[in-house]
Amino acid sequence: MLQRIQTLLLAVVAVAMAAVTASLPIWEKSSASLNEKVRLTAFNLEHLKGEATVSNNSTAVIGILAIIVVCIAIFSITQYKKRVLQMTLGLINSVLIAISLGIIFYQVFKVGVPMFEPEVQGNYGAGFIAAVVAMLANMIANRFIRRDEMLVKSSDRMR
Repeated sequence: MLQRIQTLLLAVVAVAMAAVTASLPIWEKSSASLNEKVRLTAFNLEHLKGEATVSNNSTAVIGILAIIVVCIAIFSITQYKKRVLQMTLGLINSVLIAISLGIIFYQVFKVGVPMFEPEVQGNYGAGFIAAVVAMLANMIANRFIRRDEMLVKSSDRMR
């Protein structure tokens, strides 16, 4: 039954995490006085001074985790007859999204913020918002899948 609400929510998870991998900025910080800029995407943390690149750290783990989450969410949509498997896949997705958000926070606060003007925190971008939306949609989808499973179990008892 592909028309269920959890299917739509899992599609939101897939689209949101695909947006994270589409090089949307997850976090940015800039200084007009120093002419410096730091930008975090799913695959790198780039520090620019003027037009020159000062450093370019790889954060491919975030991108790889996001791609894995997209694949699991799409696979989970097709497993609508196996609700227990869907709940397990949802749990795995929640853990992977939480790990990617943890890596994002580490990159922002331990690597990005101290690069220049540590008192300026920077701004979160569309990539971060997409990851948070994916986490919330995944949690809500898991709740609906669990509710369906409990409904099926209760109707089996009545027979």
